[in-house]
Amino acid sequence: MKRQTIAMVSLLVMIGLGLVGCHPKESTIAVKRRYVKVMQPGKTVSSKEHVFNGQLKEKREVDVAFKVGGQVLEILVDEGDYVKEGQTIARMDKRDYKIRLQSATAQFNQMKGEYERYQQLYDKKKLPVNTLEKLKAGYLAAESGYEAATNALNDTELKAPFSGFIYHKNIDKFENVNPGQPIVTLIDVSELEVNFSLSESQVQVASNFDRITCDVPNANLNNIPASFLSMNEKSNGNDMFDVRLMIANPQKGGLKPGMSARVRVVMPQNSDALIKVPVESIFYKVNSPYVWIYDATNSTVKSRKVTIGNLAQQGYVSVSKGLKQEDQVVTAGIHTLTEDQQVKILNNKKL
Repeated sequence: MKRQTIAMVSLLVMIGLGLVGCHPKESTIAVKRRYVKVMQPGKTVSSKEHVFNGQLKEKREVDVAFKVGGQVLEILVDEGDYVKEGQTIARMDKRDYKIRLQSATAQFNQMKGEYERYQQLYDKKKLPVNTLEKLKAGYLAAESGYEAATNALNDTELKAPFSGFIYHKNIDKFENVNPGQPIVTLIDVSELEVNFSLSESQVQVASNFDRITCDVPNANLNNIPASFLSMNEKSNGNDMFDVRLMIANPQKGGLKPGMSARVRVVMPQNSDALIKVPVESIFYKVNSPYVWIYDATNSTVKSRKVTIGNLAQQGYVSVSKGLKQEDQVVTAGIHTLTEDQQVKILNNKKL
């Protein structure tokens, strides 16, 4: 019995040694490569639309006044009226100005006649030059007085300096007014300003907007093209910088000063170096963002620290530092990888 047991053990040992000898490769445990997806990063969208709240303002607002003083006999417009350039707005009592013109005309004609007669004597060398110069000075003074009286009489009619609407009437008929005293306030709405504000981080690109349009909901007008006019050099009380745009009034009376507007601005990015990668390709080590970079020469991956920015469209994030466009970034399986680990490419996608 004992001999049989020993023989059985010896047989099992020989069989085991034979199996080992026949399959030497199966004793080594094969290292499996992980499958990963990679892609080449692409450029970020070059511009982004921002929406601001603004308000419409008239192109210009002018207080229209007489250049001369006197009693206003007629006011030919009322608030809200539309006037054309050169149209008469008001008339002043002309009586005194007509009298002044008659006096200035008589004096001018007299001095002109004397000067012309003495000029003939001077040409015949019968008059000294200093006498002629005195007469010429009197003649020129009379001419100036005549022109001033003519202008003053013409200025008794107040005319519109440009086409627009009467916004406010400041006096009534028969009032006495002084030169320069506002009679009416005239506004020009052929074009309108749009005023809104930019933050400090946005002011550097204010004059280089890619596209500017305005929506005016209360006028049922959208996508009105706008052009950049100016921006204040100093911030306002809210640490914002006031910007002025100009838009055309698409239809007469359609847009009115004081209406609210939505300003849509396509603002260029400041950096051309920004590229984008899928959000899921970013992982963190010690509170810093990293990505895995695939090395095609040895089929391994290495981590690389990056600087990320804002979210881009369709689930991408912008990267300002750490990546080049030719890099191949791992986009799937990032949390199971280790440094210098060998991998297999499942697919290679380029943005």
